[in-house]
Amino acid sequence: MSEAEKLKAVLLRSQELAPEVNHFEFEVPAVAELKFTPGQFISIVAAVGGEQITRAYSIASPRDGNRFALCLNRVPDGLVSNRIFELKPGDEIGISEPLGYFTLRHPGRRIVFVATGTGLAPFRSMLLDHLPRTQPHVRLLFGSRYEQGMLYRSELEGLQDKYDSFRYLPTVTRPGEGWGGRSGRVQAHLDEALALRGPDELATVDVYICGLKEMVDDVRAELKKRGFDRKQIIYEKYD
Repeated sequence: MSEAEKLKAVLLRSQELAPEVNHFEFEVPAVAELKFTPGQFISIVAAVGGEQITRAYSIASPRDGNRFALCLNRVPDGLVSNRIFELKPGDEIGISEPLGYFTLRHPGRRIVFVATGTGLAPFRSMLLDHLPRTQPHVRLLFGSRYEQGMLYRSELEGLQDKYDSFRYLPTVTRPGEGWGGRSGRVQAHLDEALALRGPDELATVDVYICGLKEMVDDVRAELKKRGFDRKQIIYEKYD
């Protein structure tokens, strides 16, 4: 029997964050501590049509005993995402142990996070885990199509108020009449997020990117134009 089949996660609660996007909280009763590094992912194993289907999702929470959270959007015809959205508190689902290398490489350096949509999930895990302990210098550039898609907005604004080392930079590509903040794609606000005062500071910043492939590739290209070394650009793409 595989590890994925041995571990069971129980849904504690879920909450809608935006249309078709939910925050799910689970616990793993079989272990006292679910060991992971913020930024890693967990695979959900679901039985669909007599087959075991596995999908990987970034953990969206800090380390907290045997509990973890996911931030998922419901994918049309998605075999696993729809199964998760159908869960009720107390229901079980199979999981793997956490894996992945999308984690902070040099916590002492200046950090820029760039995310769109549910690509925010691993960054929420990192922020909630690292800010209270080490207070790294972090800027989060987060893009959404609409204002209502600003996931965890009040929480992130609260972190900015609490920690001088953290700055939250949201942008909306299709702003409504009441939106008074940044507009456009994240690529348009890279210079503000990087906050470089000169070429000498280029080597002091690491940029982490998470989201759909097109955005990630575009941001990587923009960073390379600015002279960033590939080792300073850490990324994870979603299909």
